[in-house]
Amino acid sequence: MQVILGDICYPKTEAMIIPANTKGIMSRGVSAKVVKDGLSAILKESKQFASNNKIEVGDCYTTGPGRLNRRGVKKIYHSVIKRLQSDFSSIYIINKALKTVLQKVVGDGYKSVAICGLGIDEGNLDPKTVARITAEICNKYDSNIEIKIIDDNKEFIKEINNFLKEFNHVISE
Repeated sequence: MQVILGDICYPKTEAMIIPANTKGIMSRGVSAKVVKDGLSAILKESKQFASNNKIEVGDCYTTGPGRLNRRGVKKIYHSVIKRLQSDFSSIYIINKALKTVLQKVVGDGYKSVAICGLGIDEGNLDPKTVARITAEICNKYDSNIEIKIIDDNKEFIKEINNFLKEFNHVISE
C-alpha cells in the first residue's frame, strides 16, 4: 500500500475511487478536478447514469476514465457518500461506501486502485477519523489489490500514515 500527498488525477493505477452524490453532479472538490483533467465525458456519463438509475447513498457506480486513460486509468468508481451535493456525509456512510466500492473494484478484477479521502473535502468530516476508517478497510483488501491512497490534504495523509504504520503496510512518498 502506498500513501501519496498529491493529486488523485495522477494515480498510475487501473481504477480510481472518488466521492459522488446521487445526482451525478461533479462540480466541487475532487470530482471537479477529475472532470477538469478527464474532460466532460466523465461528467456526462455520470449524470446520464444518475438520471437513468436509482442510486442510494453507500452505493457506487462506474464511468469511463475520459482523458485520464492516458494516465493508465481504465475505470472511475464513484463512491456515493451523500444524496445531494450540498448534503453532509457521515462516518457510517463513508465506512459503508468504501467497503462497497472496494468489493466492486476487486470483483471487477483490477490490479490497482487509487483512493482519496472520501468525505474530508465536500463531506466536512474529520480527516483523522476518515483516515482511521480508510486505513482499516484498505488494510483488509491490501492482499487482493495494489492500493494507493492519494490526497492533497496534508492532515489526512499524515493521519493515514500513522494508522497504516500500526499495520506495517505503508510506503510513503
